[in-house]
Amino acid sequence: YKKQVEIIESTFTNRETYVTAGNQLGKDFVAGFIALGAFVVCLHQGITCRIVTTSVAEHHLKVLWGEIGRYITTSAQPLMHNKGGPLTVNYQEVRRHSEADAKNPTNYLVGRVSAKGEGLAGHHAEFTLFIGDEASGLDDMAYEMAQGWAKHMLFISNPNMTTNFFKRNVKAGDLLAV
Repeated sequence: YKKQVEIIESTFTNRETYVTAGNQLGKDFVAGFIALGAFVVCLHQGITCRIVTTSVAEHHLKVLWGEIGRYITTSAQPLMHNKGGPLTVNYQEVRRHSEADAKNPTNYLVGRVSAKGEGLAGHHAEFTLFIGDEASGLDDMAYEMAQGWAKHMLFISNPNMTTNFFKRNVKAGDLLAV
């Protein structure tokens, strides 16, 4: 789908990408693809990688992680370590298997619900990505925390009424890099 290809390209070529779309239009489908795809490419390239996904509530984050899980389990190449792949998969967390038992892994793809931004700061690595699902409901603090470390950010949401960073940045439109 052409719009999903645009989202993928924008996420990897721009610092911030904002997507507004209605229900059942593939927002979580493409966000899950981006999250897992970036993690696997970084693994293959030997690039350190930290990807954090967040949403306004656990039940929203489960939808995005359902898509990530579907990609993992239906991949033509095994991804889960117990099937011969390179990844250890836990609840809303994917790690390189070599870091499965690490207390502080260098590489991860995680899901975090954080109402005020706690847990959303300090995820530094060579490649970093922050994905905000249901972004019209995210607190400005979540956006501010990601500013310090995320080299790429994807924010997706229904066009709900809001006054947060999502609305302000969508309204600002495309901005040229300085």
